[in-house]
Amino acid sequence: MDFKAFSISSKFAADINAGYSACLAGKRLSDNPHIHWITLETEDGAHRKAGPLNDKAQAWQHGWRQADDDEKGRGGAR
Repeated sequence: MDFKAFSISSKFAADINAGYSACLAGKRLSDNPHIHWITLETEDGAHRKAGPLNDKAQAWQHGWRQADDDEKGRGGAR
């Protein structure tokens, strides 16, 4: 999804901003509230795997990555 397109970025602005803020607050990508987790039972125990990302999950992730890139560009602690 092209989040640089105005129509898409404005439609998902709240989710993009939430992901951006989460990154700045020290949250991990896996803290994305829109991710659907799938539990897999294996011989060595249960493992979680992210299911397919819906549009809101992708928007949140885009905001998180944007904040991470901005922090790296400023020489931030990340």
